[in-house]
Amino acid sequence: MLTKLKLNKFLQSRAEVNQCTDDIIRAGLKTHGISVKDFDLRNIIPYLTDSPFLDLGAAGSFIVHNHVLLGYKSRRCAIDLIDVADHDRTSGVEYFKGSLMETPFADGEFQQVSCLSVIEHQVEYDKFAKEVSRLLKSGGDCFVSFDYAEPKMRTDGMKLFSLDWNILCKDDVLKLVDEMANVGLHLTSEIDWATNEWVINEAYCAPVPGIAYTFGLLHFKKD
Repeated sequence: MLTKLKLNKFLQSRAEVNQCTDDIIRAGLKTHGISVKDFDLRNIIPYLTDSPFLDLGAAGSFIVHNHVLLGYKSRRCAIDLIDVADHDRTSGVEYFKGSLMETPFADGEFQQVSCLSVIEHQVEYDKFAKEVSRLLKSGGDCFVSFDYAEPKMRTDGMKLFSLDWNILCKDDVLKLVDEMANVGLHLTSEIDWATNEWVINEAYCAPVPGIAYTFGLLHFKKD
C-alpha cells in the first residue's frame, strides 16, 4: 500500500514524478500514461477510502480506476463535459456527461470528491465550491489539482479541450481557498508554497510550446 505523503503542496521536480510513477507501479496500481500526472495519483490514492466517491472532470483522470483496483466496493461515479471514451473507462464506475458545477447527484451523496487538472478550464470557483460542498457528506474530502505558475503566466486566447486555459497563480489559489472556506470546505494543512522548477515545459509534457509551469495539489475537508 502506498504511504500517505503531505498534501497542499506543489510538484518540485522531474525526479519526483519518476518516484511517483515507480511507487504506483510497485503498488500494482494504474499509472496515468502522461507521466507527470502520476503526481496527482500517487499523492491522492493513499487517502482514498471504501466510501462513495466522485471524480469531477473524469476524462483521462484514472483516479476511479485506482479506486477499483484498491478493491473498494462503494459506489463510484465520474462526470465530464464530454463523453468519457471507452478506452478511458473501467468497470465498476458509473459515468455521466455534464457540468461539474451543476451535477445530477443528491445532496451529501459522496464521502470523497476529486477534481484533477480541471479547475483551470473555465471553472467558476464559487459555483465549484458550492457544488462540492453540496455533494459531500460532513467530514468528506475534496482533492483538487491544477496548473500553477508564479508570477502569473498569461495564456490569453489559448484553449485546451476547447475551453479557456488559466494557469493559476498564488492569487488564484488563494481565491479558490477562500471560496471553498465560504461553504465550509477547509484546507487540511497550511499550503507549502515552495516550488523548485517548472516541471512541465517545452521539453516535457507541456501541451503548447513556450509554456512552463508545475502542478499544485490541495486537500479540503468539509465541516
